[in-house]
Amino acid sequence: MSSFIRAAMATAAVSGLVLLSACGSGDESGKGDIEGAKDGKKSASASPSSSPSRSKSLGAPDFDLPKDVRTVFDSEDMTGEPKKDEILRAHEHAVKAMGSAYSAEKPDWSLIGRFYQDAAGERLRANVKEYRAEGKVGTGTYRYYNRKVTIGKSSAAVTFCESQRDAFAKVAKTGKVIRTKPSMSDFTSAKDIMEKRGDTWVVIHMASKGSDEKCAR
Repeated sequence: MSSFIRAAMATAAVSGLVLLSACGSGDESGKGDIEGAKDGKKSASASPSSSPSRSKSLGAPDFDLPKDVRTVFDSEDMTGEPKKDEILRAHEHAVKAMGSAYSAEKPDWSLIGRFYQDAAGERLRANVKEYRAEGKVGTGTYRYYNRKVTIGKSSAAVTFCESQRDAFAKVAKTGKVIRTKPSMSDFTSAKDIMEKRGDTWVVIHMASKGSDEKCAR
């Protein structure tokens, strides 16, 4: 399957960042540094900073998602713990910003910069430009589940599963959907490293593992 989220995260994997063995595994209350956080800061000058005041005043941003694109998040993943749920909500916004960048007629680079910075922001911009140069946009439903938060000293990790069973690439000019047969490649496990800057948690590093049976559903 050729689609926008997997393309972005799969190419963003760095050898220094080790994925957890399964979505949601690992200690959720670690006090040390999150593995991969330092890698994410190597390209800090590559992407603009977010606007804390704008984030605080507007709350959840408006995402320019076409009618044929849906992002679905399991409500059961919310923990009831204020800090973890704050991170999960910010992560949901980040994923929607990524989806908007790949599927909207014109990518909103400021929205990407609000939720993806440092190495993650640099890689995401490059991937969006490459994807759009191929004349493709995303379409269909992207599902996210088994999201778990591990909080460190200055950063947090969100591990999660993604299903693209009902998502596809589409030729932008003609609207033709490039459909593929269902396979294990529809399921991905991923890990995003996040850091709070101002009033907003942003993704600074991301990695993924495709065709993960642990995420199949």
